[in-house]
Amino acid sequence: MYSTLKATVRQGKIELLEEATLPENSMLLVVVLDDVDPQGLSLGEHLIAGLQDVQLGRVKEVNSEQELTDHLDTIFSDT
Repeated sequence: MYSTLKATVRQGKIELLEEATLPENSMLLVVVLDDVDPQGLSLGEHLIAGLQDVQLGRVKEVNSEQELTDHLDTIFSDT
């Protein structure tokens, strides 16, 4: 298991902000923090909420770029 890796989205693709060699077919947990506000939830609170989603089965496995795009479009249109 790896420690938390920071990443950003550039031109619609996830880009790691630090060097990491990941094994092929690794499964990643991605928590989108598009609304990080110093007066809102802390980074730790966002991560806890993301892990609670995993524990409660509120996760979506995507197997293609299009599936990810469709899923994120659905999430962000609901907010």
